[in-house]
Amino acid sequence: MAAQAPAGWPGSVWFLLRIGEDCAGIRTQDVMNPLRFLHQMAGAPPHQFGADGFHPDFVDDVNPARHYIAFVFVGFWLPTFLAMLVLYAWEIAGFIRYGGYWSLNDVRSGQIGVLHGRWLRRTAPVVLPGLTAGALAAPTTRNESAAQPV
Repeated sequence: MAAQAPAGWPGSVWFLLRIGEDCAGIRTQDVMNPLRFLHQMAGAPPHQFGADGFHPDFVDDVNPARHYIAFVFVGFWLPTFLAMLVLYAWEIAGFIRYGGYWSLNDVRSGQIGVLHGRWLRRTAPVVLPGLTAGALAAPTTRNESAAQPV
């Protein structure tokens, strides 16, 4: 999708809306119905990638990309401080919802997602795959990626 994004700001917005909906269940058209909106974000998005290839420090369920992409989305739209507040509010809500389970792996993934969202805001969608692979990939995947010709 990054390669398909039109150039400039409109392309970045298109890309973020698309991956937000496809990979994290963020349907901005439902934001006026908060219960539906939150339910969709907590559920399974249309595209799921599994946990293969992710570093174990960022995996706490079968679809770690969902959480990461959600916070790339948040980081793109909000200043870093507010995006981090949203991350911790979401994790606190999950802590309550899941009966006292705190996911440090989700926090780590969300923090990186926020920073990547901020980076994406200043650059272009084509940088996200490289940022993601460099930060979230399992050690063997990172080494294999580094050995690939550019």
